[in-house]
Amino acid sequence: MPKIDHDRRKAEIVAESIKLFARFGYSAVNFGMIARNIGIARTLLYTYFKNKREIFNEAIDGVTRRVEAKYAEVVHSRQSADAKLRQICMTVFAMLFDNRDFVCVIADVLASYRRKDGIPLDRVDAHTKGVKRVIRSLIGEAIRRGEYKKDVNALKVMRLIYSQFEALALRITITGRAELSECIDQMDSILFALKI
Repeated sequence: MPKIDHDRRKAEIVAESIKLFARFGYSAVNFGMIARNIGIARTLLYTYFKNKREIFNEAIDGVTRRVEAKYAEVVHSRQSADAKLRQICMTVFAMLFDNRDFVCVIADVLASYRRKDGIPLDRVDAHTKGVKRVIRSLIGEAIRRGEYKKDVNALKVMRLIYSQFEALALRITITGRAELSECIDQMDSILFALKI
């Protein structure tokens, strides 16, 4: 089988698995359910993934790669630091909105960890430190360039901005009610308050 077909099939398996995880809960889904839903034999599914944890990790890695590529594009653009920061925030909002099922699955998996052994904070930190570092760096750049007030505390503002992402993820998973325009308005208010 050509590599492109293999990669395409893996992507289909991940996408369909995330739908199943979101609908039934991560722990309730097994390889047989995934194979039936995709229309392949369970033994064939094992040629792509060893277990459902590997499917979940592939989903995380895929989203992370896409978002990090966008971060790099924005950071290296010729915009003001404030415009870059806003674009990074819009990228995160878009990722959360475009991947609602996946956000629900992440919450489900983290909740199951909490019930069992505790949330693996080192794994969570590994996936969040990149965006936090970029946000803090852009805030610092905006301060140095005179776009933001000199007394702005970059760490505290980064935490405030990141809390907006967490709040959106919570609204998506708990109520399913979240409006992109509302999120943008709130973020614009935060960023406007930083300006000179």
